[in-house]
Amino acid sequence: MENELGLGKVSKQVFKRSVLPFISIEDIGLDGTIIKLTEKTVIAHSPSIGVPPEPLGFFAFHYAASNVACKFGRPTHLITGIYLPLKTKESDLKLITKTLGDEAKKFNVKIVAGQTATYAGLEIPFISTTCLGELIKEPLKPQIGDLVLLIGEIGKEILWLKKIFDGEKDETWKELSALSLILNLQNIDGMKLMHDVSEGGVKRALLEIIQNTSLSLTFNSNIIKYAKNADELPDILSAPTYSVLIAIIKPDIFENVQKTCLDNSFPCIILGKLTKGTDLIIDGKKVYDQDRILLDEIYGKFK
Repeated sequence: MENELGLGKVSKQVFKRSVLPFISIEDIGLDGTIIKLTEKTVIAHSPSIGVPPEPLGFFAFHYAASNVACKFGRPTHLITGIYLPLKTKESDLKLITKTLGDEAKKFNVKIVAGQTATYAGLEIPFISTTCLGELIKEPLKPQIGDLVLLIGEIGKEILWLKKIFDGEKDETWKELSALSLILNLQNIDGMKLMHDVSEGGVKRALLEIIQNTSLSLTFNSNIIKYAKNADELPDILSAPTYSVLIAIIKPDIFENVQKTCLDNSFPCIILGKLTKGTDLIIDGKKVYDQDRILLDEIYGKFK
């Protein structure tokens, strides 16, 4: 019979056989870890929930690490809490920790603290991650005339979700991160802002940028590159599409940025230029705060 995890923190024996082989914890000890931070440290926090165990560890790492990278930081340390429902199989814990650990090793990120436990009241696994990184350079302030770029194919994430929800085996999740590309784009002078697309899709990501910069953007959606068949889905610009990136750049570096994107197999298009005002206008219509759409409800359906 497959081993089930008990209530609360996992035992030392479970931790040794189902966590440590996959996640190398730095200087493990009681209550916490002491680390030396950089002079300027970038910090980002993200929750991960609602997908099967294997990709859950992948997203738990990339959500937080990508946010640090978008702030022009090099991810260095990760704090992670793995919270599981009662009667979770130990094999599911191994799947989560293996993919999480694999990604941390790939990007040379040290996992320095966290918690692994089961609790009553949880229905599905939940991972909380905080990533810390070293600031590479100070971001530049976007201004009128800067170009707004859309990088990546729209809809890959929601197409993957639909397939696995329908019972199909699909490992597209391994492609759903732009972290490597973001780290390459950091080095290009004239790169001003990067923002990865997550909840609320492209519309919400662009709206967040417009609200943050107090500038305007107008474009038509017929120029956008979609994943195969994604443009047939309803309100696809508001659907989950992780691995897509919005960037704001000085106009004279576009060719360099586009080449870097294509070298990493990411399409890159110009949505438009930032203009005076505080509006996001797509296909002639002003975009307001975005509600979550029905397709988002697929998240959380996986027990």
